[in-house]
Amino acid sequence: MAVTFTTSAGSAGGVQSSYALELTAALEGQFADIADNSVSTFVNETGAVVAYGNLVVVNASGSVGNSAKTIAAANNTVVGINALTYVDETATDTNSRPGVKDDQVMNVLSKGVVAVYCAEAVDLTSAVRVFHTDHNSTLSGARPGRFGKTAVQNKTAVLAGARWVSKTSAAGIALLEINGPDLSLTADT
Repeated sequence: MAVTFTTSAGSAGGVQSSYALELTAALEGQFADIADNSVSTFVNETGAVVAYGNLVVVNASGSVGNSAKTIAAANNTVVGINALTYVDETATDTNSRPGVKDDQVMNVLSKGVVAVYCAEAVDLTSAVRVFHTDHNSTLSGARPGRFGKTAVQNKTAVLAGARWVSKTSAAGIALLEINGPDLSLTADT
């Protein structure tokens, strides 16, 4: 059976043999494909829900060695992105975003392609920046752990080891490729 790619959505029913050219809907933290992804187990010991799609870092105040939390400073040690897993579908953070409850296991993607929220339009040539401090009052959706391209003094950091593999025309979901061994932060000061 031949596989074709078109600009329209595939048909329902039977074996799908036609696919859209682009991913048309995704959720924060959702894997883009089943390629060579690297996922590690971490524990949320923050006392709060850690939202899917957030950049997570080592939680030095955790009681176990594999404790992780949402980024809170530009000098944090990056472990990856909290992958969408539906451990508890009722868990939401203070901004009503679904995520992993306190004392539950997180599946953290350190290598692969994942859907993340960008607070502004990005394309394949844009810098990858992450908000470590809330900037939502100025730029809607610019909360800690989410992404953008524009430097905001003392609120963003460049994420090395990452690149955009899709684009958005405004704020929304974009695909981000990360390469675990090379993930590091450089503060925008």
